[in-house]
Amino acid sequence: MSLKKFFSFSVPLIIMLFTFTIYITISKILVNYEKSINNDYSIVVVTTTPLNTNKVKEIDSIDLKKIVHLQREKILKNLKDDLSDGSYTLLEKKLPYFYTIQLNHFPTSSKLKKIKSDLLSLGGIKSVDTFSKDHDKIYSLLILTKTIISVLFIFIVIFTFLIMINQIKIWFYEHKQRLDIIKLHGGSIYYGAKPIITVALVSSLFSTVLVIGSIYLIKQNLSAIFTPEILDIIINNLSAYSLAEIFSVVVLSFVLSMVTVFGILVKYRIK
Repeated sequence: MSLKKFFSFSVPLIIMLFTFTIYITISKILVNYEKSINNDYSIVVVTTTPLNTNKVKEIDSIDLKKIVHLQREKILKNLKDDLSDGSYTLLEKKLPYFYTIQLNHFPTSSKLKKIKSDLLSLGGIKSVDTFSKDHDKIYSLLILTKTIISVLFIFIVIFTFLIMINQIKIWFYEHKQRLDIIKLHGGSIYYGAKPIITVALVSSLFSTVLVIGSIYLIKQNLSAIFTPEILDIIINNLSAYSLAEIFSVVVLSFVLSMVTVFGILVKYRIK
């Protein structure tokens, strides 16, 4: 096995697999971060009369998790010492009702506008605060990050695929005479291509082990790589890698190698 040929296969595979593991990692962080944001996110509703929760549940645009009533008695109690009896009595009559609405999923900006519009259409609702500015910034950042990672991964896969195709074509050009002789004597093209198939398999195995091992070492030494602020986000939102995710790295490596090699073999056989 040529060392040059081995590394010509391994290097693009390592880059691709490393990008894929980063894609998985950041996706996991984003999903968990989105869940944590959603747990902290609430829509504040102010009403002049007690809110009819059944009507809220009937609104299609709201994937309701729960409605929390902020007790007026507690609000009044906190203000009682700072107000005169007359002012307190007036406030008791005029103070609106406050509710927080929590959703099962972090809404898109367009859905949030629809939720606000639907809530305001209900009778007795004075105002709805969705904190849209902060929400839109967070949501846009999440979408942008996901898009960049996805596009980057797609380009890396295409880049890896093209490099591997080129390397296989070079190998076929270098061994054309030997392959023609094997073919002339009735030998299978797959038999003649055993060396390149072996290189592809060994490169896939080597790349997979190297990338998984590197990711493990990086995960154990995150504090030496990231600032405390970023480290805190990663630690709080990065869950352990599942067997399915590890298996997907292995499958991607071997499938991409084998599809590339046998694709060229089929094309060469047809000629």
